[in-house]
Amino acid sequence: MIRGGAVILDVSDVGRAVRFYVETLGMKLVREAADGSAVIDAGEGFLIELRASDTPSGGAGPSVHLYPKVPIREAIAIYENRGVTFTVEETTDAIVARFRDPDAIPLCLVQEK
Repeated sequence: MIRGGAVILDVSDVGRAVRFYVETLGMKLVREAADGSAVIDAGEGFLIELRASDTPSGGAGPSVHLYPKVPIREAIAIYENRGVTFTVEETTDAIVARFRDPDAIPLCLVQEK
């Protein structure tokens, strides 16, 4: 019944955040608004809105879970080559690779087994 969704992240520097999500993670910029915010397409109907704030979201809320289109180990290797540092946890159900954006907002790649 639901297709897609969005998360709003408060960041200290929208331009820097856009560069991270677009250049490092390979997502697409949908639009930049007159108020300085930006919307990123994270894939398959999931949007990330980035808003300038004096109090970034880092560690203040839930983490953003992303599901890679390629095997997770391949995605980790690609992102590590782009400077992303991961903490990988493997359970009987999934592989979870945790990392943070430039504002320390928790993100993770998840692949169920």
